[in-house]
Amino acid sequence: MKNRGFTLVELLVVIAIIAILASILFEPLLRAQGMARRAVCASNLKQLYIQLMLYAEDYDGWGIGTVAWGSPNMFTYPANAPWMKTYFPNPDLFRCPATDWRAYKGSGWSYRPGARGSDRQYASYWLMFGYSFHTTGCAQDFFGWHMYAGSTPTSQHKAPCPNIKFCGKTVTDRTTGFSAYILPASQQICISDTYSWTGFWYGYGLTGGIRNNHLEFDGGNVVYMDGHLEWKARNQFNWYFQYYYGGILW
Repeated sequence: MKNRGFTLVELLVVIAIIAILASILFEPLLRAQGMARRAVCASNLKQLYIQLMLYAEDYDGWGIGTVAWGSPNMFTYPANAPWMKTYFPNPDLFRCPATDWRAYKGSGWSYRPGARGSDRQYASYWLMFGYSFHTTGCAQDFFGWHMYAGSTPTSQHKAPCPNIKFCGKTVTDRTTGFSAYILPASQQICISDTYSWTGFWYGYGLTGGIRNNHLEFDGGNVVYMDGHLEWKARNQFNWYFQYYYGGILW
């Protein structure tokens, strides 16, 4: 008796079953990949937090400088400063593994996270522990951070933290006379995913928006000044810092 091959209909049925199974498994696999990226991202942020605190211990509580006031995903330092390699030896930690590189539209791709020049470091994280520099000398500059509203204990708007010793206090900038309230360490952001309610965030010098690091989960990792890390979904953000291109949420 001759072996009978598959008919065209049978082949089509098998292909259809495989396609259905693939479609069923595809979304869970993507979600598992996204969860793995979230975990790596959380690890990056915790390591960066430790490095930031080591820096602060050696500089009387001060955070890094100078964080770009219009783009807190970038900070500058004296050209080839040796302390960068001492405190932040691995520039790749500044890049979230979920960042969409295709969305970057900066001049010459200069704003890609993890890139490090001789005098600047780019990140796909909000760096909110440090001081900034704003050339206009605006009366509402707070240690260089250009504040678009006052930070008080009851306001939704909150200030970044220039110095860890400021946590839980209202501090006056002696240069401008502008006062701002800094949240307690357990509530004050140190470093976090770049996140915007619109799904896309903007940075200084970029010609277009960049998708949130974990857009499919609609949230972000946040590390606070006391060192604890939280995953925060859209409805869990309580405060924001109003910067030039939008709002930084925590």
